[in-house]
Amino acid sequence: MKVTVLKDKKPNTQLPEFLSSIFLFILGILLIFNSDGLISFIFTILGAFVILYGISKFLRYYQLKNQLHVDQPDILISAISVTFVGLLVVLLSNILVSAIKIVTGIWLFFVGISKLNHAIALKGVNSKQYFIELFSAIILLLLGFYTIFAKNVVLVFLGIVLIFYAGADLMKYFFQKKA
Repeated sequence: MKVTVLKDKKPNTQLPEFLSSIFLFILGILLIFNSDGLISFIFTILGAFVILYGISKFLRYYQLKNQLHVDQPDILISAISVTFVGLLVVLLSNILVSAIKIVTGIWLFFVGISKLNHAIALKGVNSKQYFIELFSAIILLLLGFYTIFAKNVVLVFLGIVLIFYAGADLMKYFFQKKA
């Protein structure tokens, strides 16, 4: 009896990994240099999907009304509400981006104030810990102000992380290809 051993072929996943790394790299660049525009674009797309969902509810309402002669005003009311919310999201996307920036900045500012209070409490007890807490409090306060008045620091940081991650993946892709 002859036994033949077949090796399992592993699927080639290099191309999808390469493309996802390129996408993450581009996303990282957009988050660093135009995070507000990107988030506004995402809100616009989400609003458009909500509007399409509202339109589908309208169509469902009229389909039930015309074909089955069933009048369900709750479907009509939800269709109007959903479409209105979608329009608000599309029209007010820049305001939503500003609100996110302000909320993030205020949160960073309050965390900085909390760290500053903790640093003041440590001033007489542990001088090394005091300087660490004071330094981190000042950094957080500055980041809070920067987020409110300039760019969203959290999104810029996320963009930097995405660029490093995508860069590491791309380097792995090219080095594995040579080996």
